Amino acid sequence: MDVLELIRKRRSVRDYSDKKIENDKLFRILEAGRWSPSSGNVQNWRFLVVSDEKIKSKIAEACLGQYWIMNAPIIIVVLSDDSKLRMLFGQRGEMEYSIQNCSVAMQSMMLEAESLGLSTSWIGAYDNEKILRILKVNDPNVSLRGVFSLGYAKSIPSAPVRLELDKIVYFNSWGNKKL
Repeated sequence: MDVLELIRKRRSVRDYSDKKIENDKLFRILEAGRWSPSSGNVQNWRFLVVSDEKIKSKIAEACLGQYWIMNAPIIIVVLSDDSKLRMLFGQRGEMEYSIQNCSVAMQSMMLEAESLGLSTSWIGAYDNEKILRILKVNDPNVSLRGVFSLGYAKSIPSAPVRLELDKIVYFNSWGNKKL
């Protein structure tokens, strides 16, 4: 399957089966994150894999009560060690590059999951500090940058409506629609 087809096929799944994720597939997904690009090649991302039911329950609560998350066999929490970014790029590294690098890694992992027949959902609403406490992250250099669920879909939602390219693409200056 080509990459664009894979991107079009991927859905945010909230209904997972009980099927266990094979370790080789899990590690391929993590490997996709590891090979993602990063600012200055600092590779600031850190991946915390959560399968423990009690911890998943606490994370679901910290994700503003999104209890469907508990149905996923695995939750991957993406963290950033910002120390090197801060040293190399100052506040911009910590506030921007940290988020960008981790977001690219999450997308890479989610696309690899899709290619392996697994499903994901990017979780955007959560209490950062609460999740850091739940996971016992007490390093002041480490920031929470993302959370996503992972598993085999029980059901897959239909494709959402997308804006046409002519509504979102400009050339050479804002508002210019001519190539």
